Order: sequence, then structure tokens, then C-alpha cells
Amino acid sequence: MMYEPAWRFPRSIDDCLRALSESQDGARLIAGGTDLAARIADRVERPPVLVDLSRVEELEAIEIGDDRAALGATVTHGALVRSGVIAERAEVLAMACRHVGSPQIRARGTIGGNVANASPAADGATALLALGASVRIRTTDGDESLVGARDFFRGPGRCALGSRDLLEAVEFELPPPGAKSVYVKAGQRNALAIAIVSVAAVYYPKEGRISVALGSVAPTPVRADAAERLFEQNWRGPDRPEELLVAVGTEAVKASCCMDDLRATASYRRRLVAVLTERALREICTV
Repeated sequence: MMYEPAWRFPRSIDDCLRALSESQDGARLIAGGTDLAARIADRVERPPVLVDLSRVEELEAIEIGDDRAALGATVTHGALVRSGVIAERAEVLAMACRHVGSPQIRARGTIGGNVANASPAADGATALLALGASVRIRTTDGDESLVGARDFFRGPGRCALGSRDLLEAVEFELPPPGAKSVYVKAGQRNALAIAIVSVAAVYYPKEGRISVALGSVAPTPVRADAAERLFEQNWRGPDRPEELLVAVGTEAVKASCCMDDLRATASYRRRLVAVLTERALREICTV
């Protein structure tokens, strides 16, 4: 039998929640469709109802305040790459979005989808974790919550979203002027590759601290807490010995729980974590 889902086309967030509430048989939200459409084509999923978010203008906004950003769920990777404020104040996110697929995928794929898919290798999700982002969730019961990225990701393909919840936006504090950030990634080829290891790092020179997030090294993107503490405890202003960056890279390995798979061995991944973390910090922790 041909698969023919019922479609809903809400025009507001309230309409979205109503469509989810009224669908008793497992409705799925769809925006760019870069992941879900492939899963449907491969017969992995057959949701009876598809709720199309493409007409909900409230979800398309990039809202920038004095020190905080809120990205609507259907903001595309391409839009974030083009955003001057994101490039200036949160470059790590713009860089990560440039690594997402092809230009066509970046034009369609959304930041909400990237986060909600909860892939351990998701470029945008890893960058947002480094930025200390939170996810704003709306439920069909009328509740609204803000869940930190550390708590949002639960495992490969699993997150804090319920089956009738809507990821409304992703929020984070913009790093202050003078902060620097970077995203580095190793894949099996230079483009269109899932990360073997990725590192997102933000350096706050006035505070003498860093944040480091790792992708594709654990069941979820993870923060390298031990490496961050080591840097903070040994930071000496602009006079940063080379040995410290090497040590921080080595310490970052403790955040990973790598496994062998088709793309790399666990030992190779651990080595990449140390090398890429050191490389990222050398790029942004300059005198």
C-alpha cells in the first residue's frame, strides 16, 4: 500500500500544539525534512500525520538582544551562516553550520531539527553546547520550559522532547566582545562528512576561562569539564605556556567514551580529541 500521511499546515505556534494534541496516532513535526524525509524514504518511519512548520513565521526569527540570542526552531543553517551578529559574536555556531551537509542541505535544514535529532555528531548541537545554550520547549498542556543543552540530550536519537512537545527556540548568552570561538572537525573527507570527532571551543579572555564541547565521541555531545577546569586553574593571562594547551587537550580525552565503528577506531578518536582540542585552543587563545 502506498504511504500517504495526513498533512497539517499550522500558521502559529498555538496551531502547531493543537495539531499535535488532536493527532492520536503519532504525528511528527517536519520543517526542512532533511532527516525525516530520508527516514520516510527508507521506510524507517511512517508517521500517519505530518505537521509542517514551514508556514509558522514565529519559528523563523533570529532574535538578538544586548547579550542574548534566541533562534527559532526553523531558522536554517544557511541563515545562521549569513547572520552578521552570529558571525561576530558566536562564530563557533556559524562555523559549525558551514559544516552541515551541502549548500542545498544548509538552505533547508533547520537548527531545531539538528538539535531535536540528538545525533552525537550534530555540528550545530555541539557548538550550542559550547555556548551553554538552552532549549525552549512548549507542550500541548500549555506548559513552557527551558532545558539546558547538557540535560536536553539523552542518547543517540533521544532527547528531552516528548512526542507532543514543540521545540520552539534555542537560546544562549552571546559571548562578550573580545571573546573568541572556533569549530574544528575531522571527517573521512573534506566535505559532506559526518564528524569522526568535532570540537567547539569558546575563549573568554577577561574571565580566564574556556568552554569546550566534543561531538561524535560519546552517546551525546559532551562538555570537556576536566579540561576546562585545568585551563582555568593554570591560566596566567596572555602568557600561556604551550605546555598548558597540550595538557588541556590531553585532559579533554577524559570526557569521551569512544567506540570502534565504521568511521574510526576508539583509539584514533581519542587521539583526535587531544589534537583537535589543542589546535582549537591554539587558534583562539592568542596573545
